[in-house]
Amino acid sequence: MSTRKVTSDPNANASHAPAQSSAGEGGFVIRSHRTLALLALLTIALKSLIFAPIGVWPLAFVCLVPWLIFVSCSRLAPRVYLYSYLMALVFFLINMRWLYYATGIGYVALSIYQAAYFPLLACTIRHAVRRRGWPLAIVFPLLWTGSEILRAVVISGFPWFFLSHSLHSVLSLIQISDAVGAYGVSFLIAAVNGAIADLIFARLRPSGEPTTAALKSSYEKRARRGVVFASIALIATFTYGQYQLRRDTMQDGPRVAIVQGDFLMTVTNEEAPDSEKRTIYYSMLAEAAKQDPDLFVLPETPWIMYLNPEMRDFDSVWRESFAALQRRASQSNAYLITGSGSLIQTPLDLLTKQRRHNSAMLFHPDGTEPDRYDKVHVVYFGETVPFRFGRLRFLYFWFNSLMPFSGADGTDEYSLFPGSDFSRFEIKAPSCNGRTFRLGIPICYEDVMPYVARRFVGAGGDRKMADLLINISNDGWFGRGVQQAQHLAICVFRAVENRVGIARSVNTGISALIDPNGLVHDRVWGDEATPWPRACGFAVGTVKTDSRFTLYTRYGDWFAWACALFWLVFFIDYWIARAKSHTGDA
Repeated sequence: MSTRKVTSDPNANASHAPAQSSAGEGGFVIRSHRTLALLALLTIALKSLIFAPIGVWPLAFVCLVPWLIFVSCSRLAPRVYLYSYLMALVFFLINMRWLYYATGIGYVALSIYQAAYFPLLACTIRHAVRRRGWPLAIVFPLLWTGSEILRAVVISGFPWFFLSHSLHSVLSLIQISDAVGAYGVSFLIAAVNGAIADLIFARLRPSGEPTTAALKSSYEKRARRGVVFASIALIATFTYGQYQLRRDTMQDGPRVAIVQGDFLMTVTNEEAPDSEKRTIYYSMLAEAAKQDPDLFVLPETPWIMYLNPEMRDFDSVWRESFAALQRRASQSNAYLITGSGSLIQTPLDLLTKQRRHNSAMLFHPDGTEPDRYDKVHVVYFGETVPFRFGRLRFLYFWFNSLMPFSGADGTDEYSLFPGSDFSRFEIKAPSCNGRTFRLGIPICYEDVMPYVARRFVGAGGDRKMADLLINISNDGWFGRGVQQAQHLAICVFRAVENRVGIARSVNTGISALIDPNGLVHDRVWGDEATPWPRACGFAVGTVKTDSRFTLYTRYGDWFAWACALFWLVFFIDYWIARAKSHTGDA
């Protein structure tokens, strides 16, 4: 890091922040590529340590400080944008490597896309701090939170690696999610990072080159404002969290048996044949039944089967699977949820002669026809290819040919159709004296999409429409590694945001129960003493229900969208300032 002397009008108002100059924050400037690279690598290392399963969560409050230093202090803006992009790209390539197990091209493409947000962020951060003199503790969390919600919704959305996810186990700091969503927790973490950077800029001085009193006073006042803002936010969040954790609003709900297989899957191969999977799942269901659950939950696609009435009679295995699962529900006087494919023949449809869905089936103990929910939020490229119908259909054929799921010649049309409604179902729990509970069943990555859980629970209404959520997933596509723990951490926020208990049954894990305050319990662990291989197993526990109807459920991502609007305003202000500077008006 090299320095240069900063000159200033000695008669200037001490409280007035300087306009952008060739100097950086605090009177020092970064010119060296080596310094930029080291700060970027330090950011990558710190940020990689905060997420599950490593989960060194205190580092979340400092992990972005090195990045903020080089964004604010680099002499040349193009270098900032280049290193910000490379830093983010390397981070995603390292920490999202589990996606390579399912699709190499998707892994690289998504990493390239996700990294693009960081130079855009760097641009507005640099403008807000250097030109407008805002404390980083205030402006950085606004801009960062705005970028997170855009990552969550643009191009179907991928809300992974939010700062908030690092604090999933710190219950006192995540309770504000019921008002402002997981984005509010990210805002808090970013504010603390910004306050620390403000303090660094106020305290560091170039060796042998004293800063003027006016400039020193300006940075110190900015740092004080930032520290006060971040401190108030942290104290208020903790106080609110303690208040919510002490409220007596939860009560016992139904007893749920979550059943977990452990079978890896690839496009061309599966770790075990369906016959072996069925044997193991049936065995675990029989053992779990000894604990008298009200509801059994199997993962998404425990084995390949189509259980809708139009299809199950076409295949003897599907017919036998249906009968075996219905028999288990009836004999145990319990409900049973399993993932299944659904294929509906539509001969009169002008678009397609059949529609396939990713579905959840709810079997009843009285033997009536199971209820079905068709997944609404299908994942781009993993479950559906965009532009399938319409004028851009040529793009669909090209994208489809690139996907590993389209067969050897790239012509198989594997795309699923989304469901039309967030269906809710009712169950009666003998363990709760026959009380009725309403449940929604988000499938797979629907539990990482905040809007899906909110829609199940009762978006826009004035009362809860679901008492609990049942998440079924198949994470066997991503190997056995860090993805499973990250997926569970994200799901925790859906429970707190909407104050609902969640039961998760996931192939390869991590299956668990989550209380409405975010507490994770009854995890399914691998046990060598069981007759089942690897991490197959089950857990039976009580899912909590909660009487609170949250601000988040009612109004959704109002806070995050306000931050995104703030980001847009600063972008506009940035371009106006650039235009004026080019015309000599700035």
